[in-house]
Amino acid sequence: MEFNERYGPWALVAGASEGLGAAFADECASRGCNVVLIARRAHVLDETAAKIRAAHGVETRVLAADLGSSDIGDMVAEATDDIEVGLFVYNAAAAPMGPFVEVDLAEHIVNIAVNVTTPTVLTHMLAKKMVARGHGGVVLVSSGGALQGMKIFVSYGAAKSYELMLGEGLWDELRDHGVDALAYVVGATATPHFVESTDKDAVEATGAITPEQAALRLFEVLGTGPRGYSNPRDEASAIANAALPRAEVVAATGRITGPLWG
Repeated sequence: MEFNERYGPWALVAGASEGLGAAFADECASRGCNVVLIARRAHVLDETAAKIRAAHGVETRVLAADLGSSDIGDMVAEATDDIEVGLFVYNAAAAPMGPFVEVDLAEHIVNIAVNVTTPTVLTHMLAKKMVARGHGGVVLVSSGGALQGMKIFVSYGAAKSYELMLGEGLWDELRDHGVDALAYVVGATATPHFVESTDKDAVEATGAITPEQAALRLFEVLGTGPRGYSNPRDEASAIANAALPRAEVVAATGRITGPLWG
């Protein structure tokens, strides 16, 4: 099948206003898919959609919505009821920062809504239709923080590990129905927020790749297995860490994330 036949005619990208999400949407459009873009900021979504239309000549739709809302499933269903979504990329995230017991409980709950509940709701709704059609794709964007416990970002790492396992399990279940599922582990990426909030030397020290590089890599690994990495270096590191005592891996990560707080 051509890409558009297997994963089209529409792709839906959640968390698509800028950075990684916008890059994912642009890559989908470059392959001939119309794109639905979802995020909170309507004006930024509109600008991104306009750029994609101008660059690739595809149709776009925008849905300005909070992906932590309890009725997000109903909103997405209404926005896509008349189209066929053949590729779903869930890129949204919430990341409470701080010592676990000092972070307000409400922030942890929002994290669970955005990183656990909503991807479950939307994947269940959209993948069911893909299975019925016999083709499609589901990409759940996880994080390097999902590979081990992570000091200062404890509930974020835990929630992202849920997405990681959900994507891997779906790969095994859905492949017999012609649907590709992928847990996509994204490492350091020079998104606008990361660049603005981080010292330039620190950004370079992380070996961060661009959002465009991460998006391109996604389509190189989609359909090849249950898990993919945005940066091959991160995959090599994960393999090496798997052979180390768990305490060493978690403590080493904490030495990186701990200083980010105070």
